[in-house]
This record gives sequence, structure tokens and C-alpha cells, in this order.
Amino acid sequence: MLKSKIKTHKSGTMYHQPHFFILNKGLNSGKPFRHYVCNSFVFLADDEQERDFYYFMLLGLWELRFFRPHLKGSVIEYVRLGDVIDVLEETLNSVNTGNRSFSDVQAALAQIEALQTNLQAQLNHLMHLRKSLFYKYFRGKK
Repeated sequence: MLKSKIKTHKSGTMYHQPHFFILNKGLNSGKPFRHYVCNSFVFLADDEQERDFYYFMLLGLWELRFFRPHLKGSVIEYVRLGDVIDVLEETLNSVNTGNRSFSDVQAALAQIEALQTNLQAQLNHLMHLRKSLFYKYFRGKK
């Protein structure tokens, strides 16, 4: 089922359905991104709910380094599409058994991501403020 949803991204391709990108080269292989990144796979979801579910699932797998044993290559490491699908399917089968459901924590993960985005914006504003203070100080010394 996932084989039809995860594809190798071709440069210049536009997607009109909900999607996200999965990095496939380097030590961060398997990391999902909401925006385009070079050397990536694309996950094509049917709706936003499915996209968010798989995005957070892959984010958790990447943070816990589930893709590290599957890295290939001696100079530039990469992960194969089949390995990403296998790890994801294996995890889905083990997580959604019994009383546990990943959707229980999905809302909390979305809130954490929103807070993280907000903090990043605040840091960017503080960096801009610091630069403007330096500019004002050094500009006045000439």
C-alpha cells in the first residue's frame, strides 16, 4: 500500500494533493520536510489527516534513528526507497496493535511543532534586532 504513496521526487514536479518530502541522502536520511528539499522522496497522501499522520510517524522514526542501520554508501550515505517503506510498514504494524494508537499523540506533536515554529520566528526577530543594533552602533562611530 505504501509503495503507491511514496515516490522518488523528480525536480520541477508540482503536486496538487497533500504531500511532504523525505530526505534520502546524508546522515539525516529519512527526515520528513513540509517543503521541498533536494534528494528526496515524496509522500502523496489522500488528505491532510493522512499526510500529518505519516509526517509525524516518519519524524519519530528519524529522531529515534530507525533509518541509520539502513544507510548505504561509503562517502555519501543514502537510504533506499524500499528500506523507508519497510521500516515504516514494520513500525505501523507494531505501533497500532493493542490499546496503543499513534493518533493519540498526534495532536500533541502538532502543538509542539507549532510552538517550535513560533520560537524559530522569535529567534529570527531577535537576530534581526541584534544586527540592527550593531548597525546603528557602528554606523554612528564613523
